[in-house]
Amino acid sequence: MLNLLSVSSKIELICLIFALIFLIKDKTSFWRITILYLFLVISTEIFAKYIGRIYHSNLIVYNIYTFFELTYVTYAFYYFLKDFLPIKKFLIAAYLLILSIYIGFSIMNDMVLVYNSITISIMSVVFVIYGLMYFYLLLKDEKYIDLKFHPAFWWVGGAIIFYFGGTLANFFFDIIQQKFLGKFNTRQIIYTTLNVFLYSFWSYSFICRARQRKICQ
Repeated sequence: MLNLLSVSSKIELICLIFALIFLIKDKTSFWRITILYLFLVISTEIFAKYIGRIYHSNLIVYNIYTFFELTYVTYAFYYFLKDFLPIKKFLIAAYLLILSIYIGFSIMNDMVLVYNSITISIMSVVFVIYGLMYFYLLLKDEKYIDLKFHPAFWWVGGAIIFYFGGTLANFFFDIIQQKFLGKFNTRQIIYTTLNVFLYSFWSYSFICRARQRKICQ
């Protein structure tokens, strides 16, 4: 089991532990779904590594996972943005557009052999836009918010760093894929670093959510 855990998987596992500790008593559907999503993330990483060892290709696992990532993160931004403006129809339209690109790419290409990079790239750009939109609306909001303990701020912050960095990595894929720092591939280092930022920010957001829930009781 431990042999199937990469560095990124261990980071995700730590984040899941934080989620279980601080969100398990949360009755809000989004935070409960977050726990399930993190289970899915870790399961995907482990299963992908297992499949890769047997069949020497795990692209189909990540291609299928992309659908769940798109769905969860879109729902998350709806959860955070709906308090500022009526954005449900816009998010659904954007979701269906990206989903149609995902399905179209999957039909025209072999999901076993071809990574759905087009959907990932478009999805990442859209998520960065959502994140920047949230920060803009948060800054314009007249209510006082202590950002140090605001769960949405840290969740969105982690997502922006991850998807913005991922967009740049995808854009320069051909360059960084051929670069190595010692025995480590540069792309692998970049994504591991992005995972550290993402799941560290999310873990802290869970702590903030538990604190917020306690104060509101």
